[in-house]
Amino acid sequence: MTKFISDMLDELRALPCLSGLKKDELSIIGEQVHIRAFLKNEILFRESDPASFLFVVKTGQVKLFKTSPEGRELSIKIMGPHEYFCCAPLYLDGKYPVSASAKEDSTVVVIPSKEFKDIIGVSANEMGLKIISGLCSRIKYLSGLVENLSFKDVEQRILMALLRLSEEKAPKDNIVSLSISHQDIASITGTVREVVSRIMSRLKKDGIVVDSSVKGFRIDKDKLNKILSEK
Repeated sequence: MTKFISDMLDELRALPCLSGLKKDELSIIGEQVHIRAFLKNEILFRESDPASFLFVVKTGQVKLFKTSPEGRELSIKIMGPHEYFCCAPLYLDGKYPVSASAKEDSTVVVIPSKEFKDIIGVSANEMGLKIISGLCSRIKYLSGLVENLSFKDVEQRILMALLRLSEEKAPKDNIVSLSISHQDIASITGTVREVVSRIMSRLKKDGIVVDSSVKGFRIDKDKLNKILSEK
């Protein structure tokens, strides 16, 4: 075993997601990884690029960030040595949910996603893979919440929350009943009940909220999608 691969195995063994692998399993990944150097401000990948690799910071710092359609930037996290990122998209839609750039001159361990998933698939049973997938879905959901709170105005956040809730309850129906209070919507969208009530009244006039009562209200998803597409 070359010193390079031996060093790589030490790097990989330190990762919680790989620490339980046997030596021969870890060696399969170790033979596929390589080190890449990035200059300060150089882009590693951009949001929505295919998630072809998992990254581990070896030296320096890497910034994870999202960018709004208007060009505003939101820093998600600064990654330091031995921290790894972009596991979640490997088990979801296969696309990076954020962009990444070198905050300073940095070196990064690059692991091909196919080999990583193959080894994890061999080592974890079906239930373990379902748990991994579930955790990754939660990470994506929380990332979406951060993006909405940072980049969307209050009305957009409320509209998107109503659409998500109605899709979760009845994905095949157009008119969907939701048993949720204005206070609950305010908590979900990071605003106050009075603002939600004003916006909900406007949505009722527009026919998006079909009717309402003390127990909840009904949503017309077609009209909701239409107004969201216009924003």
